[in-house]
Amino acid sequence: MRILHTSDWHLGSRLYGQYDRTEELFNQVESICQLTTTHKVDVLLVAGDIFVRSSPELTKRLAKVLSPYVQNGLHVILVPGNHDNHPNREHFHMMQALLTLEQGKSARVQIIQTRSIITIKGVQFAIIPYPNRELLEPYRSDATGKTERNVVLSSAYANLVRSVIDALDPSIPAVFVAHINVAGVTTPSERELGYDEDIRLGKVDLPLTSNLAYIALGHIHQQQSIKHPIPCWYSGNIERLDMGERNDLKGVLLVDIPENGVATVTTWEQDATLKLDTASFYDITILATDLENLPNLYPDLENAFVKICLELEPEDDSVFLQRQVRDLACKFNFRLLDVSFSGQGLSRTTTDLPNRPQDYAGTVLGYLKNKYAAQPEFLTELEKRTLELIHEVNNALTTD
Repeated sequence: MRILHTSDWHLGSRLYGQYDRTEELFNQVESICQLTTTHKVDVLLVAGDIFVRSSPELTKRLAKVLSPYVQNGLHVILVPGNHDNHPNREHFHMMQALLTLEQGKSARVQIIQTRSIITIKGVQFAIIPYPNRELLEPYRSDATGKTERNVVLSSAYANLVRSVIDALDPSIPAVFVAHINVAGVTTPSERELGYDEDIRLGKVDLPLTSNLAYIALGHIHQQQSIKHPIPCWYSGNIERLDMGERNDLKGVLLVDIPENGVATVTTWEQDATLKLDTASFYDITILATDLENLPNLYPDLENAFVKICLELEPEDDSVFLQRQVRDLACKFNFRLLDVSFSGQGLSRTTTDLPNRPQDYAGTVLGYLKNKYAAQPEFLTELEKRTLELIHEVNNALTTD
């Protein structure tokens, strides 16, 4: 059997509440689905965090993307993660219903709601979704305080792992799947990890049985292997989601399961077709005098996410420079996340700054354009109202 292991799609993400990542993420999902055809994959395994919010539109769109591949014989396993823990996981129920309607059957799409063992083409999949409240709440009364609680819950989760592994048929090859934080992994993302994030599966609690061929993990965004006798991998996510991931390279894993023995894992370093093209992130510190040269210093700024810190001299005008940065963002089509300042110029007093409302118009409009770029109708109305207000204030000051 050949598995394509991926995770943490985060469909519905918005970066810092400003930039909708839906199109970028669905483009990656389309690319991944195409890889299942190119590499003759039997099972597409998504190890958690398919969505970040419940949305009928997102669910319908994902069902539509998966449908033709399922029709052509692809099996799909979707495992809920911490971001999928909406009440009753209704978006998963909806997807199952949509795929049932489109296919006339849904046997090839497995949406895992609780710890389960399923068998596909002679391979067992022992699966535990993210340890949400429903799964671990019975154990919470055994502890007081956060630290003790997390020790108790981590132990309870390890027991769940053992119970599902013990239920496997030892004569059939198996894959263990979980959305969990294993102690000692690398986590470069800026994002705070969610509920009960201090629950960690110790490396000693990772399963180890004679028929276990592979351990497929999700939750950690950087692709990495865990030192273990059984091949054990985090696939990583499919797109850079914040500045903390700016140096990460993203891809998927091809996993070949033999009739006996452990899996063979192929990474994007071994096969370049498994690498995903991702958005660029830049955290730039630059002298204010060099600002005009920014596009030459970073020639691939288009569509990049950018934070800029300007180093000021006493004579520099921070308001003018901020406006200049936003103008550059519009001209070279990069997505500005933040403008900050450092240096001697920060000592300037407010009396040094322009005091006419029109001096701030470009700055305000540039900010609005970046913040509400995904809502063009609302942005148009907001810009109109903003200009009207600036005009009114300017007239009042002129009259005075």
